[in-house]
Amino acid sequence: MKKNFCRLGCIQLSATLTLLVSGMAIGQVRTISGTVTQNGQPVSNVSVFQEGSTEVTITNSSGKYQIQVAGNNPVLIFKHPDYAEQRLDIGTISTANIALSNRERQIEEVVLNAGYYKVKEKESTGNIAKVTAKEIANQPVTNVLSSIQGRVSGVNITQSTGVPGAGFDIQIRGKNSLRSAGNEPLYIIDGVPYGGRVNAQNSAAILPSGNISPLNSINPNDIESIEILKDADATAIYGTRGANGVVLVTTKRGTKGRLEVSLNTNYGLSKVANHMEMMNTEQYISMRRQAYANSGIATYPSNAYDINGKWDQSRYTDWQKVLIGNWAELQSTMISLSGGGANSSFLISGGHTEQTTVFPGNFRYKVNTLMSSYNYKSPNKKLTLSFTNNFSTSDNNVINTDLTNRSLFLSPNAPALYKPDGTLNWEDGTFANPIASLEGVYNNTMKQFNQSL
Repeated sequence: MKKNFCRLGCIQLSATLTLLVSGMAIGQVRTISGTVTQNGQPVSNVSVFQEGSTEVTITNSSGKYQIQVAGNNPVLIFKHPDYAEQRLDIGTISTANIALSNRERQIEEVVLNAGYYKVKEKESTGNIAKVTAKEIANQPVTNVLSSIQGRVSGVNITQSTGVPGAGFDIQIRGKNSLRSAGNEPLYIIDGVPYGGRVNAQNSAAILPSGNISPLNSINPNDIESIEILKDADATAIYGTRGANGVVLVTTKRGTKGRLEVSLNTNYGLSKVANHMEMMNTEQYISMRRQAYANSGIATYPSNAYDINGKWDQSRYTDWQKVLIGNWAELQSTMISLSGGGANSSFLISGGHTEQTTVFPGNFRYKVNTLMSSYNYKSPNKKLTLSFTNNFSTSDNNVINTDLTNRSLFLSPNAPALYKPDGTLNWEDGTFANPIASLEGVYNNTMKQFNQSL
């Protein structure tokens, strides 16, 4: 009994101490208020928070704020994108007014590739945007243009379709021509000029106009930097070829020092994120009948198979799940070897990328790349040599029909795709089977070799 009493007393004592400690902590919390200004004018949308705390308050349109702080020596931090960060040790005061100062913006010593010459960013008079390897690396994309979408102002990059291997449409400062080909920029890869797109054998819906982006042949991890020349001053050196802008691509070079081996591999899955909400069979047939009734048609046409009795009106198929509901895979592997001495360096890299589609069937876009570079600078620095080879092969057997539209416009009571014996179902000639194109053989193979000295 005594033992139980002691245990109870210990529990009561512990609870009392806990309450005392909590009371002390609560007593240290206080409210700080004030006004944030700049040149005597209130500044809104300034983030105010205590150092080491996650609680943040924002100044209102009058520059006023109010925040609770805790501790003996709290420090308030004031942040705004346009002004320098301020720190204030508030001590025991309850009102803290602060004046912000302008942020000092310094132009970094960034060297830009302007084509036939290089210039420091602060000395450049042309409009040149630069994307570095750090911003491109480790992104699960097969074309480097995908990795710079939204990163460069005045440059609009869109992919013609979401199918692997499809071309990209890049417009620098808007359209300059009614023709699609008249808006393509000039690509220059390691000093070698390319047209806007590379011709391909296969065209149709998947590869519009039979064109493929020339950057499809380059592994994004092999790129050191991309400069985009946007205005007339920057592109004048290329004459009319640069009328729509110039995209300069520089691949990586070897680094001096001991031999280095790098291996980079990734695997990803993608799927259509949001399917459109469609009518079920009952709703669809009711809508179709109402449409004919509104037009005063009592007898359904002979080719209205969905409602004239030719097709089963109790059948329902979610064609979005059937035609574009698969998981698409992306796997990429790259290995590189680099090294060099005091006067020379080299780099050898190889990559393999495979990408599938959300369509039914085993359709793949495969790219193999091999890149090598050698750089030499004489001891007296009077002779410099740079030699680069870039070889790539791409193989694309994706069908030349986009099943996305068919998945949206096909009647929900359309017949089954296959007969019981596994052959394509044409439903006695009343059904244009959307996957008939899957039975065809399509293959687009392209080899590119780029060499510069």
